[in-house]
Amino acid sequence: MTTKLPAIGAPDRHSALVTEQEMPPEIVARAQEYLADFKSARAAKTIRAFENGVRLFRAWCESGGHGWFPASPATVAAFVASIAKQPFRRIVTKRGKPTAITTGPIAAATMKQYLWAIGLLHRSADLPDPTKTGKVGFAVDAFERDVGVWQRQAPALTREASDRMVAEIERRLGDAREDGKPASLYDLRDRALLLVWRDTLARVGEVVRLRWDDFERHPVKASGSVRIRRSKTDQKGQGHARHLTAEAVAALDVWRDAHAAAIDQALAAIPEPSAGNVEAARRRTRWAALAAARDFVFVGVHRAGITPLSDTAAVRVLNDRAADAGVLQRFSGHSVRVGTTQDLLADGHEVAAIAQAGGWKDIKMVLRYGDRLLTERSAVAQAEASRSRKEP
Repeated sequence: MTTKLPAIGAPDRHSALVTEQEMPPEIVARAQEYLADFKSARAAKTIRAFENGVRLFRAWCESGGHGWFPASPATVAAFVASIAKQPFRRIVTKRGKPTAITTGPIAAATMKQYLWAIGLLHRSADLPDPTKTGKVGFAVDAFERDVGVWQRQAPALTREASDRMVAEIERRLGDAREDGKPASLYDLRDRALLLVWRDTLARVGEVVRLRWDDFERHPVKASGSVRIRRSKTDQKGQGHARHLTAEAVAALDVWRDAHAAAIDQALAAIPEPSAGNVEAARRRTRWAALAAARDFVFVGVHRAGITPLSDTAAVRVLNDRAADAGVLQRFSGHSVRVGTTQDLLADGHEVAAIAQAGGWKDIKMVLRYGDRLLTERSAVAQAEASRSRKEP
């Protein structure tokens, strides 16, 4: 008898979390209930990480003839040792579709994410967690000694680079004014995006999900604030306020007017839907999508309509604007966060204050991002500077 666990992803043989061994129905029922609750309570990225980890482990086990669910500690330990040393072909979910990729020797953090997925799968069925055993613990220690625990840092988008990018956008807007042409929607949006992103130290997923209701203008000063509704470390949505400079607020004001006008124009271009036909249903769908996009601050304007900006599109904006400004660097969704942190450290701001500005619960990530810069403020560096000042 083949027993199936719930397929959280796409329903094909790669995504279905299926066991080839006979399992008691009560164990399967527990796993089904647990994983259904897990899906409803966790973010989409967390669910994808779980799916990808289980698929990789299953594929590795099946290629070597190992039982994957339930798995023995010896099997999990062998898996950890193997992925540290050799490339492995695996299936991951990209844009909702199973995609084959080849994984080379991986980082320690990625390995631990795989172990988390294996452990969660077993705990979902109230089975012993093979990852919490001494044998697997020794395998993890050996992995970390062999591979190391250092993580590659995202390239930093510093203030100097972002100032150049904003200045290039300002130049384009100025040229349009001089020529009597309307300002480009993309220029207005991207200027606001860069400034808000830099001020808030937001993750890419946080900045693209901002809504107009999240902003508040300070009653006296020209500056303002924004509330990050939900983040990687705040899955329950307690929220965290971030400061916005007067420059960012001014850019948002201009973009907001252009944003509203673009939505109104797109709505006016859709004929009034008549009842009872397929075309009417399509028009109502387009109306609903535009109405939803009105709430989001950063949107994409394209042939298909106006939709909230995606993570991928936001990173593309960074790299396109960098190329326009002659910044010869490729950036990722974490680059603004890293670069602004380093700028603040270089300016001498306290680590705790930077952690608060970026929404970190502790200072570990600030210290990691600023590792090189903080060496210049170490006791040895300060002592050397002091001696230099005393020398005649």
